[in-house]
Amino acid sequence: MPAPLPAQKRAAILADIQAGELSRNAIARKHKVSVGTVTNIANKAGLTTAFDRSGVEKATRARVADAAAVRAEVSRKFLDRANEMLDQMHEPHLVFNFGGKDNDYNERILSRPPTTDLRNLMTSAAVAIDKHLKIESSGKDPNADAAASMLGTLRTALEGAADRLRDDTATEDGS
Repeated sequence: MPAPLPAQKRAAILADIQAGELSRNAIARKHKVSVGTVTNIANKAGLTTAFDRSGVEKATRARVADAAAVRAEVSRKFLDRANEMLDQMHEPHLVFNFGGKDNDYNERILSRPPTTDLRNLMTSAAVAIDKHLKIESSGKDPNADAAASMLGTLRTALEGAADRLRDDTATEDGS
């Protein structure tokens, strides 16, 4: 059994606990004692909630939920912009130009955008959709795809085994 802590060291640990500026682990490292020793000193002093982090956990959950809501809103905006650009591909389109010796402004409305504008609209819509999908996938469990793949492989193997078992049973029955 280790020797009892000197009163001066115990008092210094208790002072750090009461100050509330350091974590339990940081106090233990600072005073070169175990985390359990820090906990025991806190409990003996009646400071049973000195290291309670439930408020931090709630705040973290709230921050994660808020971030998810913002991501969902941004993702939706990308999808909305992509739809707007795809719709513009089939709408009348204003084309214009400045030119000539007097740098005149000329415009014309076409029944649909010219090819270069169609390409730009399509590219912009594709980028917006890609960003939407990227944001949507960022909230998923990174192991979900691997698990789904493994389950799909397992299902295929089980179906194959069941088919072979039926074939073997039919052969033994003479069917």
